[in-house]
Amino acid sequence: MLKKDNTASVASTDENYELVLQAASNVSPVNELNESNRAALCKTAKLVHVQRNDPVQPEAANRWLMYLVEGSLQLYNGKEEVGTVTARTPDALKPLFQDKTAYTLAKTSAVAKVVKFGREQINILLSEQQKNAIHVIDVQTTEHDNLLLDDIIETMASNKLQLATYSEAAKKILMNVDGVNAVPELAEVMLTDPGLTAHILKITNRADAGGSDAAHSVRGAISRLGVEDTKLNMVELLKSNTIVPANEAIAQRYKRFHQRTTLSAAIAQVLSGSIPDLKGEQAALVAMMSDIGELLVLTHANKFADKFEDIATLTSTIENLRTVLNGWVLASWDFPESYIESSYKARDWYRNHSGEITYTDLVTASLLIIQAEMPESEQSSIPSVDNLLLARRLQQAGIDLKNPGEIMRAATTKIVNTQQMLKAG
Repeated sequence: MLKKDNTASVASTDENYELVLQAASNVSPVNELNESNRAALCKTAKLVHVQRNDPVQPEAANRWLMYLVEGSLQLYNGKEEVGTVTARTPDALKPLFQDKTAYTLAKTSAVAKVVKFGREQINILLSEQQKNAIHVIDVQTTEHDNLLLDDIIETMASNKLQLATYSEAAKKILMNVDGVNAVPELAEVMLTDPGLTAHILKITNRADAGGSDAAHSVRGAISRLGVEDTKLNMVELLKSNTIVPANEAIAQRYKRFHQRTTLSAAIAQVLSGSIPDLKGEQAALVAMMSDIGELLVLTHANKFADKFEDIATLTSTIENLRTVLNGWVLASWDFPESYIESSYKARDWYRNHSGEITYTDLVTASLLIIQAEMPESEQSSIPSVDNLLLARRLQQAGIDLKNPGEIMRAATTKIVNTQQMLKAG
């Protein structure tokens, strides 16, 4: 059986936790859990250091699902050796002792590591996840909304969905991308346009097969694709996926979308510095993608420009369709659960903010700050931070939403520095 003194808390070192977290994203059925549920499960997992000839037996298999994560194990049925399982192979992605008739004992001739996840907790989390998997959004659509919905559904069915880059932004990027050869600078250039970023991350997500690192880092995406291949994809996308606003209403609304999205991403990145468990670039990306459905509306509205010449009509359609389209795009393009959750919940201003602060909370905070510092001209549905539970929770983390000036200045500085990289057109 597994020795107690060889069992390490996964929280004892960052290395232990990263190993267990990586295992959780790969092994079955744990990898069926969403990102937040996997993280919760890992907090109670145990990492076992198996020494030479220590027996690994299935006595606790009713309580734990056990997986080999480092080294190799020789498998025995009684005294007869019947096989070997090695870490990071297909066999290691399945629980040890899943087939109780195949072998009854495992040993290592050197050292190995086995991670144990609570079986009951896995079942509870999977059950709750299935219950919460369906997002019900009740929207009263208009004739204009339905026109766009029909067109969007058709493009999604044919796998031709596009999130356009507008001509002026595309021109600046194309003028500069050829001379950018370092990953950090190329990431900054890409992040100046939400549509371009989404398309590149889609390519990476598909290549990564939905892996644990998918979409969490633009720099990581560039590194996996390679700088030159990334640049080729960017140029191809900008040339084939650029549109000129067909009327003033679409141009005005796109300008506002682009300004709000890039500012929200910069603010979320600044805020993440106060939350130790959240990463800055991922916070920026979640914020940038949270309203991606609005860009989809604008892309398709441009095809029916005569129907959307009035800013009020266009704004109404955006408000009606944005949230549901957010989730459609991100789910169909294999974005992680944290992005999809934010796209549905970030504008639920009065939701119950319990537990740890999440990326969704930072996106909500960024939208509240933008509204406070740069209010929209027309009536906005974004409330004041007064009496919002989120504001009080963030205050405890040292983030004061009632005095957002310093946060806004830090975010604006980040944007200005990036814009200076792009030569004037």
